[in-house]
Amino acid sequence: MAHEDYVMKDLAGYWYNAKYPPNYKVNGSLYHGYKNGVEETLFYDFAVQRYDLYFTYKGKPYHFLSDSKHVAYCDEHYTEEYQAFPDGNTALEQFKIDGKSIIELIDELEDVEPV
Repeated sequence: MAHEDYVMKDLAGYWYNAKYPPNYKVNGSLYHGYKNGVEETLFYDFAVQRYDLYFTYKGKPYHFLSDSKHVAYCDEHYTEEYQAFPDGNTALEQFKIDGKSIIELIDELEDVEPV
């Protein structure tokens, strides 16, 4: 699924992630409909807005570069790419740490920040 396939506009004209949509009824508006800031950063800032991403897992830092053509797991300076993905959702689903995707580890990630 390409970026343009899952990024949609709601009735008020706001962009959202149609594959991992916010749920304002359950989560309220504090994190734009997501249950916490980590979900908001991953599913909206990174996957929809295409911000670069930084997080740590068990003390190890991870850096993702995002642009209009792809997303890449890269070095801390965002200059060397190690693994590429077509879009943010695909990176969240397919990048593996200890055999699990980022989505599977969502509650264990630390220092999750858009860059």
